[in-house]
Amino acid sequence: MDHTLFKAITDSRQRITLATIIDVKGSSPRHAGTKMLVGYDGTRTGTIGGGKSEARTLDACRQSRESGRSLLLETKMLGDGTASTEMICGGTHRVLIEAAVDPEPYRQALALHGQGKRLVFVKRLVGTPNETLDAVETSLIDAEGGILCGPAGSIDLERVARALQSGAPSFDTVNGLYYEPLLPEEKLLLLGSGHVGQAVARTAASAGFRVTVIDDRPEIIDAARFDATIRTVVAPYEQAIAEFAFDAATYVVIVTRGHHLDLQCLRAILTRDYRYAGIMGSRRKTRILIEQAITDGFDPEKIDALCTPIGLDIGAESPEELAIAIVAEMIAFRRNARILPALQHARKARRPAPAVN
Repeated sequence: MDHTLFKAITDSRQRITLATIIDVKGSSPRHAGTKMLVGYDGTRTGTIGGGKSEARTLDACRQSRESGRSLLLETKMLGDGTASTEMICGGTHRVLIEAAVDPEPYRQALALHGQGKRLVFVKRLVGTPNETLDAVETSLIDAEGGILCGPAGSIDLERVARALQSGAPSFDTVNGLYYEPLLPEEKLLLLGSGHVGQAVARTAASAGFRVTVIDDRPEIIDAARFDATIRTVVAPYEQAIAEFAFDAATYVVIVTRGHHLDLQCLRAILTRDYRYAGIMGSRRKTRILIEQAITDGFDPEKIDALCTPIGLDIGAESPEELAIAIVAEMIAFRRNARILPALQHARKARRPAPAVN
């Protein structure tokens, strides 16, 4: 859920146009669910990928704003070869352009999201597909299938459940219904604020994660070292972890100053819910930590899922390079990237087998 865009919708005092990619076939610069707000004066918040596609969308937003009618715009990126003047990404995408966005569903979504609620927007496109639409009707659905606002109509509750499970939007072309899940805000719990920790905090924040950095050394975790959007906590690791609100959208990166502290953090998080957890260190160090976790009797599936050594293998060495490798792996989890099964299989193959009593 893009809190910045949604808050801009609810706070706006002018008429705004919302462009959302609702369907992608083949290759496209951005995925379904990507949004761009265009103000009455032409100012933009967000991007749907730039280039000719965005220019065409901006022109359609202007037309929509002037006519007061919503549109469904299809852009083909099937140009043939480098000499072509058309885009050559290799796919098509459809963009829903809403002429006048009702802020009320977004206001409700933000309030409920702040309480950790999982929600789904359902937008009904009324009119002839690929032409000017008669209306766009927005409904807000909770995780139990309850209609919080908007019409119920022909909403498919199985699609609602699948959207919440997969985290991915979908477009029912037959019924003209677009389903978009609104999952809890992605949070990074960063355990350790040394050189790598500081670099990871900056990189993760720029990628849209809400970052909390924990360290037990006041002189190292000076808030002045971090951007104002990054929360810093000075406390013993085990205490801070116990007080942190974990959920299925939590990412954990362990980069403390010593293996004994890494082990404390690992033991503390293995009993909690999270989306991703990784530990920085050499293969020997992380192997020793994994062996101890196995000996301690923690859930084998959670141990197998740990990203150790942490980050994508891009040959990173400097703190900034390591931060890129680590956040890139987090993004792979965010997007359910196709490389994940191969990564986890390779890591599991290197793990020690449980000791036989």
